[in-house]
Amino acid sequence: MLLLAALLIAAAPTPAPSPSPDPCAGLLNQLNRPTVGYSTCAAKPRAVILEAGYEHLWGGNASDATSQAQVPQGFIRFGIAPRLEVDFIGPNLQAVGGITGLTDSGLGFKYELPPSAKATFALDGLYTSPNGAAAFTAGNASYTLNLDAAYQLTPATSVASTFAFTATGGFNGAGIHSRYGTFTPSVLVLEQLGSVTQAYVEYVDDSRVSPDIGNRAFMDVGVQRLFGDGLELDVEFGHALTGDPALRFDYVGAGLGILIH
Repeated sequence: MLLLAALLIAAAPTPAPSPSPDPCAGLLNQLNRPTVGYSTCAAKPRAVILEAGYEHLWGGNASDATSQAQVPQGFIRFGIAPRLEVDFIGPNLQAVGGITGLTDSGLGFKYELPPSAKATFALDGLYTSPNGAAAFTAGNASYTLNLDAAYQLTPATSVASTFAFTATGGFNGAGIHSRYGTFTPSVLVLEQLGSVTQAYVEYVDDSRVSPDIGNRAFMDVGVQRLFGDGLELDVEFGHALTGDPALRFDYVGAGLGILIH
């Protein structure tokens, strides 16, 4: 009898391990906006993600106040293979000081590395050509490489970071064009507030804003809410971290993400 029981146990099928949850499931995990840093999650194969929004910035001091608005902050993402997407970037319609025009537009990609139990990583490549209006173009092609990382601390709390390296260009106050590079690290803490809402706080440090304006650090906070599985709405607020009145700014924004699959 003991031998028969042992044979029956040996012949019984071994239960298959439960699959790990997909850390990139759901639109909230896949969206890049409204944060400065990028998501580590690529659009799923045959899915399309539409990201758009409006942002209004104001700053400077009483003698040199600035106001800037931009819309639609368009970013269209196409999932073409597992963990791989291609992107269409912009253009934005931008208004500064009574001047309105389109910014540069271009193409991009995201490659999502195979995830671990709690961590995800990705690479983004972005390219824009100098096709915008004279007042808003970089004046030369711009190239950006993003290194993205995210880690799930608890079921409700995660941290993420993007390290962005950009080769771009611009015009200084005298209208002289020059090329320059920037390094923009960002750190994000995100908290899930139930199954359809999340809030975040983000710190961003841009090494150079333009040919004649250097380092600028700021923080960004926002809330995102999911409606169904294919629509996200968000609001955000940003504030510069500087003691120089000429470099101070605040901004507000609102936008949406749409998933088509």
